[in-house]
Amino acid sequence: MCEGKNEETIMELLLDNNKLNFTRNDLIGLKPYNIRGLDNPFIKSELRLYNKEVLVYRIGDTPTDKLKIPNDIKHIVKRENIFKYCTKPELEILLIINENLYQEYIKSKKTPKTFAKENIVYQRKYYNQSSEYLKNYYGASRIKMLVDNLYEYKRLKKHNKDELFLADLVKEVKEKVSI
Repeated sequence: MCEGKNEETIMELLLDNNKLNFTRNDLIGLKPYNIRGLDNPFIKSELRLYNKEVLVYRIGDTPTDKLKIPNDIKHIVKRENIFKYCTKPELEILLIINENLYQEYIKSKKTPKTFAKENIVYQRKYYNQSSEYLKNYYGASRIKMLVDNLYEYKRLKKHNKDELFLADLVKEVKEKVSI
């Protein structure tokens, strides 16, 4: 479950480039969903068709609200199988980290979104909060940057104990050692 379209875009990029510890084949409907609740008729229908216990990964910058599980899918979605993955305070923090502007951002006292709109430029275009911008910025040739930004974010930030980092979903790549 992705809180917004931009979170969905980031997850799509990671999935398309085989950077997560799961694949599209592991997802209900083979894709992440841009939904905030399990009461969405489409996702409820998908879950009922699957009709087996699932893990729910909630991706967003503020998944603090408690996810309500509708009675008709409680046998599919268990509270202990819901995990929150955060990019607080906002997803734009990844762009700020990538541009080596984190300290400047901290001093600015602006929101990441405002700071990014004023300071992040890629291909002569300022950040405009669109999914298209993120696709261009972190496209296939720059996907390693996105992964590096996720790890750096985890190094820099602290979360509540029930909140995980997107970096925790990234597939660990073991380098082959030759003898």
